[in-house]
Formats: sequence, C-alpha cells, structure tokens
Amino acid sequence: MACTDEKHKEHICALTAAGETDLVHELALHPTFECGNCGAKVSDQDRVCDPVSLPDIAGLGDGADNVGTKVGQT
Repeated sequence: MACTDEKHKEHICALTAAGETDLVHELALHPTFECGNCGAKVSDQDRVCDPVSLPDIAGLGDGADNVGTKVGQT
C-alpha cells in the first residue's frame, strides 16, 4: 500500500503535525498496526503510511506479576 498525498492527510503523522491530539489519541487507543516509517501505532491500518501488523501478545500478561521483585529474584 503506497502512501499518496491525498491519503497522507488522514495518517496519524499528518494529524499529529496538525495538532489533532484528540483524534490521534482515539486512533492509538488499541493499536494493532505500526507504521514502518515512523513507528506510530494505530488501530486502523489506513491511518499510517506503511502499515505493519503488531504481534498478538495478549497471552503474555501485563507484567504485573513482576512488580516489586528485584532482578534475579523469582
């Protein structure tokens, strides 16, 4: 998918530059894609210049089970 001038104005990088912070926040809430150019993460692949699928890490947990432990301790 190529980034065209017409489509680019809808991309998260252009919206960020334009100061559209509320829309940018909404687009980034539950990301499933990352831009291969700038690394921005979004929920809709049409909102980045070079969409790359993010891996599904739901089964890895949130890391909370490690809170309060020192490195090297289990």
